[in-house]
Amino acid sequence: MTFFESLTKPDWIPPDWAFPAAWFTLWTLQAIALVVLLGRDRPGVNLSVGLLVGQFLVAIAWQAVVFGPGRLPLAAWWLVGLLILVMAATVAAWRVSALAGALIAPTIVWVSVATALGFSLLRLNPGA
Repeated sequence: MTFFESLTKPDWIPPDWAFPAAWFTLWTLQAIALVVLLGRDRPGVNLSVGLLVGQFLVAIAWQAVVFGPGRLPLAAWWLVGLLILVMAATVAAWRVSALAGALIAPTIVWVSVATALGFSLLRLNPGA
């Protein structure tokens, strides 16, 4: 049994299959947004691309943080940072291209759910 499997989880946790399906969909949308942004010659492109790539890297790195004993507080707060980055990337992209911003925006919803889940896991598993 893995560390994550051993945790007490809230009743509202999405099913296991939802996580890879959601991330695959969101990263596909973000890849399309990246192509849209790179095709624009407008002020703010570099910032929006940098934030988009940055939040992607932070999301990937989060997986190394969450799946280990004693890391739940770090994982939960890491998600807060990721959520802030996703929001910043969405706003920056929207300023360059409404389409690019709209393609990134659904990630805000999913990372909000992940953040709530992270803090629920922390509350349900004190000391884990």
